[in-house]
Amino acid sequence: MPSPSAFRPSAPAWLACLCCTVVVTLSGCGNDEEPAPPPPRIVLVENVQEAHPGPQTLRFAGVVESVTTTQLAFQVAGRVERILVDEGTRVTRGQALADLDTTDYELQLRDASARQQQLHADLVRKRKLLAEGILAPAAIEPLEAALVSAQVARDTAARQIEYGQLTAPFDGVVAQRLVEPDMVVDAGTPILRMQDNQHIEVSVDLPESAALTVPLGPELKAQGQLVLADEVTLPLEYREHSTQPRDGARTYRLVLRGNPPADYNLLPGMAMRVSLQRPAPEPRDDSYLLPISALQAGPDDQHHVWLAVDGHARRQPVQLQGIEADRAQVTGPFEADAAVVVAGGSKLSEGQPIKTRQRN
Repeated sequence: MPSPSAFRPSAPAWLACLCCTVVVTLSGCGNDEEPAPPPPRIVLVENVQEAHPGPQTLRFAGVVESVTTTQLAFQVAGRVERILVDEGTRVTRGQALADLDTTDYELQLRDASARQQQLHADLVRKRKLLAEGILAPAAIEPLEAALVSAQVARDTAARQIEYGQLTAPFDGVVAQRLVEPDMVVDAGTPILRMQDNQHIEVSVDLPESAALTVPLGPELKAQGQLVLADEVTLPLEYREHSTQPRDGARTYRLVLRGNPPADYNLLPGMAMRVSLQRPAPEPRDDSYLLPISALQAGPDDQHHVWLAVDGHARRQPVQLQGIEADRAQVTGPFEADAAVVVAGGSKLSEGQPIKTRQRN
C-alpha cells in the first residue's frame, strides 16, 4: 500500500495551480464590467403647428388674344380706288377705311332715275285719260308695275354706291391690309383685318388639378403680368371656359378679359404670366404644418417623423397632404406643442436617447 506522502504534490506543482486559480478569478471579475453607453445624439426640434391654410396662388402661362378680330369686306364688287388707313392705325366706329370706284353704280343710278321719271310722267298722263274714260284700267296696270321696278332699280343703285365705302364697325386697330389699290375684288373679298383694342383676352390652359378647385366663374380672382415687361400688370376677370379637354392633353381652356394699359401696345400673341387665386380649403382638426426637413420616407414610401419624448426618439407615422414653400402639411395624431425633430433625424432609431436643442 502506498504511503500518504506519495499523493502529496510537490511545491512547484502546488504553486502553479494557485497561480492559475488567481488568473481565472481575475479574468472573471473583468467580464462582469458593462461597456459605457453612447452619449445621446444631439438633434434640433421644433414644435408642431396646426395648419390653417389660406388662399393659394397658382401661376400659369397665358397668351394675349384680341376680343374681336374681324375681316372687313365690300358688299359689292369693284375696283379698289383708295385705302385710307395703314396697318396699326387706331380708328373709331364709322371712320372711312377704303373706297371702291363707284362710277358704274353712279351710271346705273342715273339710268334708273331717268327711267323712273319717264314712267312717272307717262303714268300721270294715262291716269288723266283714265279719268276721262278714254283708257281702260287694264291699260295703266303694266305702267304702274314698271314704275315700281324702276324705283327698286334706283334704290339698289344708290345702295351700291353707299356700299362702295368701307367703314369701321367698332373702335379698334387696323391689324392688316389684305389688298392694294387698283385691285378688282368680288363682293365679300377680305380687304382689311381689324381688331378691337378696347379690351384684351388672355387664354390659359388649366390642368385637371387646377380645374377641379379654381372657381370657374365671376368670383375668380386673376392677375396678368407681361413676360417681356414685368412692370406691366393688369387685373383680369373671368369670361368663359371650356368643358371639354384639348385634343391630346388633359387641359381645359380658360379665357380671361382685361383692359390693356395705356402706355403699352399689348398685342395678340404676346406671352403673359397669369396668377389665379385658389380659395382656402376647409381646415382639418388633425392637420399640421411641419418643416420639410422633418419628413422621413421609409422603404414602403410611407412618411414618418421623429418626436422627442422624455429624452428619447419616438417614430410617428404621418400622411402627407401637400407642400407649400418650405412647409409640409401632414395629418397625424400629435399632442399639443409636440417637439418634432427637424435636423439630425435621418439616423435615429426607436427609443434612442437624444438631446434636444430648439431651432431658432
